[in-house]
Amino acid sequence: MNAKLNAAVDSVRGMLDRETVVWAVVPAVTAALVTALFVVPNYVRALSMQDEAQRLEAIAGENISQRNNLKLLEANVAALRETCARRCRPLAEGAEHDRLLAAITRPTDGNVVREQSIRTGQMVPVDGVAIGGPVRRRDVTVEMTASFESIFGVLDAAEGIDQLVTPRTVEIVVLTGPIEQATEGNPAVRATMVFDEWFEAPASERAKPGAKEGDR
Repeated sequence: MNAKLNAAVDSVRGMLDRETVVWAVVPAVTAALVTALFVVPNYVRALSMQDEAQRLEAIAGENISQRNNLKLLEANVAALRETCARRCRPLAEGAEHDRLLAAITRPTDGNVVREQSIRTGQMVPVDGVAIGGPVRRRDVTVEMTASFESIFGVLDAAEGIDQLVTPRTVEIVVLTGPIEQATEGNPAVRATMVFDEWFEAPASERAKPGAKEGDR
């Protein structure tokens, strides 16, 4: 009788142990499967999406910075163009219509302008300078015997034309002393002025930048 009772107790205990093992193992296995099938892939996907979001954010920030830089450059270019239009002089396109010579030529009257001679040098290319094409330069030498007012009138006329002209040298020598100046009332001076006249070669002549300009 006792043996049968012990056997029954052992059988019940074995069943309980198996149920305990099942209830302990099944949730753990289920949790492991859920982790392997869902949690880990979603975590990896979340990390990948986070990296992609950071990459896109960096690209967006770079694009914004480039757009701001572009706007700043456009504003600077517009300001430079305005300054150039206000302060810079255009280059002449050949000497067919020479505004400098027309502006500085003075008629001689034997009093205010006693004599004037103008010589133009050869047109020479300027190395290292190009504005849409080769740039040329020639010197224009003006020699005058005239009043101070006439001399400075020539300088003002050269400065006033809408063309790039730069004075290179100006030499003035007084021809009369103080007594003669007071007597004559219109003192004469001898002046030598050399201007640099700048040209942009026409398209038809850009292949021959060394073309010469004859003296006038």
